[in-house]
Amino acid sequence: MSQRGLEALLRPKSIAVIGASVTPGRAGYFMMRNLLAGGFSGPVLPVTPKYKAVSGVLAWPTIDSLPFAPDLAVICTHSKRNLELLQQLGEKGCKACIILSAPASQSAELKACASQWQIRLLGPNSLGLLAPWQGLNASFSPVPIEKGRIAFISQSAAVSNTILDWAQQRNLGFSWFIALGDSLDTDVDDLLDFLARDGKTSAILLYLEHLSDARRFVSASRSASRNKPILVIKSGRSREAQALLGTHSGLDAAWDAAIQRAGLLRVQDTHELFSAVESLSHMRPLRGDRLMIISNGAAPAALALDELYARNGKLAQLSEQTIQ
Repeated sequence: MSQRGLEALLRPKSIAVIGASVTPGRAGYFMMRNLLAGGFSGPVLPVTPKYKAVSGVLAWPTIDSLPFAPDLAVICTHSKRNLELLQQLGEKGCKACIILSAPASQSAELKACASQWQIRLLGPNSLGLLAPWQGLNASFSPVPIEKGRIAFISQSAAVSNTILDWAQQRNLGFSWFIALGDSLDTDVDDLLDFLARDGKTSAILLYLEHLSDARRFVSASRSASRNKPILVIKSGRSREAQALLGTHSGLDAAWDAAIQRAGLLRVQDTHELFSAVESLSHMRPLRGDRLMIISNGAAPAALALDELYARNGKLAQLSEQTIQ
């Protein structure tokens, strides 16, 4: 699982908006508005030859004219310019890039270009990312989110929007909210490794439709789940849903087995996911040797003990006074 460039992608010190716009409805307009409204503390660099300034911020006509290489760039122009602009960003020394939209025909060339210049990609066809603890809203979403302790990673922009709307109505927050899109470069396993070490994240939620590398996913999940609970909602249980998503049929049982081996919990629908978000938002981390198991039988207690010690937990030692 590669951590190369993830700091620049997820904790950028500066951001360039390629195709920044003053026209409401344009991607470059939404991106500038969200970055400035979110309170990002670093430089935001609008790049456009059309305007001298965007949202009151001095604009630069080309990538080459930028005063320094940005950590992160967001490409908001027509998708036919993606490869050309990614090449220019590489030449400038940019470390990470979010591509909001691209046809499948560009995938191989975009991946090769990013690899050539060691640029970390999010997307394409990504809603973007939000990191409330950093005041970062590099996304299409008009919905601001509160600071929280849950990280959410999604392969669907539509599901991401649904979760954002629901969480806003309940004042529930997130540590990270990342829409992967097509995952040409940055994938779930990369982010799990990163989030496992993130001090602002106490739990991780995943919405998945497919995996590019099941072995890497299981390895990263198993490592991360030792320290933080990870919940997964995986679509495509029925053959009809698998056909709609373009995934292979007959793999759902294998998914369940892989998820269990990795120590994750699978939720079956958005109702369960919503309940999990609400529960985890109010969960306090367990500390010290104070866990006691209460059971109505030896077998359930044994199962609980097995799980506790498998996760390197410890059982409380009760005093005689407490027992009495």
